[in-house]
Amino acid sequence: MVDLFRGRKWDLVGNRWIWFSLSLAVIATGLVFWGVRGLNYGIDFTGGGLVTYQFEQAVPQGQDTATLARAREAIVSSGVEAQLQLAGTATRTDQLLVRTRVESEPGKDADAVLDGQMARMQPALEKAFPGIAKMAGEMVSPVVSKELIRNAVLAVAWGCIFILIWIRIRYFDFKWAGCALVALVHDVVILIGVFAITQKEINSPFVAATLTVVGYSVHDTIVLFDRIRENLRLRKGTTFAETANISLLETMARSVNTVLTVLFVLIAVYLLGGVSLRSFTFALIVGMVAGGYSSIFTAAQLLVVLKNREERKLAGRRAGGRPVRARAEGTGPVRQRVRVVPKPLAQKPAEEAADVKAPGEEAPAAARQEEPTPRSERKKLKAGRKRKRRF
Repeated sequence: MVDLFRGRKWDLVGNRWIWFSLSLAVIATGLVFWGVRGLNYGIDFTGGGLVTYQFEQAVPQGQDTATLARAREAIVSSGVEAQLQLAGTATRTDQLLVRTRVESEPGKDADAVLDGQMARMQPALEKAFPGIAKMAGEMVSPVVSKELIRNAVLAVAWGCIFILIWIRIRYFDFKWAGCALVALVHDVVILIGVFAITQKEINSPFVAATLTVVGYSVHDTIVLFDRIRENLRLRKGTTFAETANISLLETMARSVNTVLTVLFVLIAVYLLGGVSLRSFTFALIVGMVAGGYSSIFTAAQLLVVLKNREERKLAGRRAGGRPVRARAEGTGPVRQRVRVVPKPLAQKPAEEAADVKAPGEEAPAAARQEEPTPRSERKKLKAGRKRKRRF
């Protein structure tokens, strides 16, 4: 595979404020649309009617998509906004579930509105599927929708917390985990902002797509962080920014190829997979692009900013003569090595120099006492020291 990025002289880290500005512009635009127009919540979040129909014959195998398309066309012609789903047993698919949006009308309660919708849908469905019969119709309470929203928010929050803890354990530093978490929030906010701009429907598949995007984004970020940590050990004498820029260029081909291969499949599903999959697929397309961008241009760049600030603090401490406590990447806290200057040897006094034995003379008594102890005596002294330590 041809690597178009490795070995290039592109300064991605030096232009990090451009990437930050681009992300902030997209996020700000999405938040403005979110505040002005709001989000287009689906029936799963707003509540509505649930109507079950029974087909006269089971849906043939392989005809699910065509059957749903024909049923959706019939319901749209009746003027009812609904979501469709086929149901049945493991061996027989013979039911159609229709979730309708029930909006309050002056002088009518929700049940009356649902009865009017069923009265309009029944002829249209009988025309498309002769012999189809209504089995049940009921209202879905908004309380269930509130619980669904709460569970969706908790699922995303707990996923981010567990990811934060794992990255902290893996990289021994909250800076790495914090940058990865910022990238996750960046992806989720951009995804919600794009849905606010396009007014795409937010439903249960949107929550599943959001969790998928969170998992993909942190996976790509961890691969990039691993390369940065590996290069920190291999490339001595370079700054963190230089090491991060080299690591980005080395892993960019892998990130771009991964995003493109996933996008090709998602675009094909979006165009050919049917109307029921478009909302979910569109969320994945937006999330995958945002996740690939945030790993390279948000998480890594923010980590460079924090590490540059840390390097400046360490340089200031060294210049001021204060003790410095450094951190080795991936090995935990260590103390900085201090160079020890040996002390000069002291000169012997003149009296001691006069006691030096001349050639042919006997050594003085003090010198004879400093002769090395025999081996047996050394063993006794060593055994005595062991006994003292024991007690």
